[in-house]
Amino acid sequence: MRHAGTEVCATIGGMELHLAGRTFGSGEFAIMTDGVVEGTDIALVPPDPPMIERFCAHNAWPAIAVAPASAAEAIACERAGADLLMGDAFAPVAAATGAALACSAPDRAVGVRPSGVLVMAGDPGAVSRLAEAGVAVLTDEPVQAMLAVHAWLGARVFLTGDVHGTRQVLDMIASIRGTRAPAVARRGLA
Repeated sequence: MRHAGTEVCATIGGMELHLAGRTFGSGEFAIMTDGVVEGTDIALVPPDPPMIERFCAHNAWPAIAVAPASAAEAIACERAGADLLMGDAFAPVAAATGAALACSAPDRAVGVRPSGVLVMAGDPGAVSRLAEAGVAVLTDEPVQAMLAVHAWLGARVFLTGDVHGTRQVLDMIASIRGTRAPAVARRGLA
C-alpha cells in the first residue's frame, strides 16, 4: 500500500485502457489514489474481499486496485469486484479472470488482455520508451513537476493524495497538447 500524497502515473501510448467498464483513450488521464477519494478514477484499497464487495455493491466507480499477498487472495479480491491487480505474480490470475494487471515489464503480463496491462516504470526515460512501444505505464512520482513531465511523455494514470491539484496539472497538459479545450480562454492584446 502506498502512502497518501504519492502520485502514480500510467502511460498507455496509443492503446486504450479498460477498467471497470470505463475506457481511457489516447490523450485521457486517470487519477489513482491510495483509498477512495472524491474525484479519483482508480482507488488502491486493502485486499479485503468483504470490504470490496460492500463498496462495489453501492458504487460503479472508481475502479478498484489491490496489492494482494497471494494468488488465492488475488482471486478472492477479483471475485469480490477488484478491477486491477498490482504485482507480477498475479499475471496468471489476471489472465484467467480478465482483470487488469500492474506489472514491472510487458513480458510479465503473458496472457493478460492488452487493454488491461499497466507497466510500472520509475523514470521519465522508461515512461517515454514504454509509451512509444504502445504499452500502459505506471510510475510513482510525488512531485507535481514530475507529474507534468510524465503526463507530457504519455503517462495516463496518476496515484495521488491531491486530486484537485493533480487534475489541474493534467488539464493544463491536455490543453497544451490540444487534446482538451482550455477551461478559460483569454486573448492578450497589447
